[in-house]
Amino acid sequence: MPLITRSEAARALGVTPEAVYAAVKTGRLPVVRTADGRELVNSETMREHWAKNTQRRIGRGPKPAAGQKAFPAARPRMAKTEESIPDYDESRARTEHLKAELLELDRKQKEGVLVKAEEVELKWVEIVTLARTKILGIPTKAKQRIPDLDTEAVTTLEDIVRETLEDLSESVSDD
Repeated sequence: MPLITRSEAARALGVTPEAVYAAVKTGRLPVVRTADGRELVNSETMREHWAKNTQRRIGRGPKPAAGQKAFPAARPRMAKTEESIPDYDESRARTEHLKAELLELDRKQKEGVLVKAEEVELKWVEIVTLARTKILGIPTKAKQRIPDLDTEAVTTLEDIVRETLEDLSESVSDD
């Protein structure tokens, strides 16, 4: 068990001596007392204790030992169900994207490029109702313009018009 001083430990970990002193003082980094009262750090277990007990800041902290990766393997995402919880950056990007889409839709609606579906549906109901009323009036107009038409002919025209309208409504219902 090779023992080193706190300053040597700081150089090996790539941090300031003050950081090592603070870690020893708070118990995050264990030390060995020698017979003469000096506190030395075990260089074999130092990195393990430091990594386990110290929060890592990006761009700061201990340098990995030779042959080790700079960042530990990513932990699997926690999940409440079968789906995984997206990380913060992914959630933030998705939220910003959806906000941008909503703003774009709002802009298009204000420009008159987009219209609400309810408004379109109401307008079409109005158009179809008006067309139906006008078509149902054809036999009456025919009687007015052709006075020689007898009642049986007008009734036949009414039947034909109603049958045609029913056929149209059935073909629309099938789609």
